[in-house]
Amino acid sequence: MLLEASSPDGTARFLVRGPRDSVPGYSLELVVHGIEGAAPLVTTVRYADVAGSDRVLLVPVVRRRFGPAASYVRLPGYAGEEWTASMTAPVAPDSTWDAATVTLSVGASLNDATRDAWRQVRELIVDDGLRRVIDQALR
Repeated sequence: MLLEASSPDGTARFLVRGPRDSVPGYSLELVVHGIEGAAPLVTTVRYADVAGSDRVLLVPVVRRRFGPAASYVRLPGYAGEEWTASMTAPVAPDSTWDAATVTLSVGASLNDATRDAWRQVRELIVDDGLRRVIDQALR
């Protein structure tokens, strides 16, 4: 693990890992404690890639049956430098995310819990275009 950080309120913990055999490149695990209800939450992670371009990654989490809610994602192009994350917030049914950001974010999913979180986000979103983007990226 390269870095561990927590949200100001202490409910979210971010674990950044460096390249290793099972996951090439950098990865991020988001662990959220104290989730109430079954609605998915999302955090926005921003960082610069190796070319210096800004990247935005949406990381959804959902309450699980046992243990805290957690998602595990690749950080495509991350150079191991500075990054920021928003507070974890409920997904709004009328969310208007950019299709390219959603495609990158869904494709960055590294485990079934994260893909399941995206399926739950898909069910909540009312925009048919975004639902199709999520469906295509989950294939």
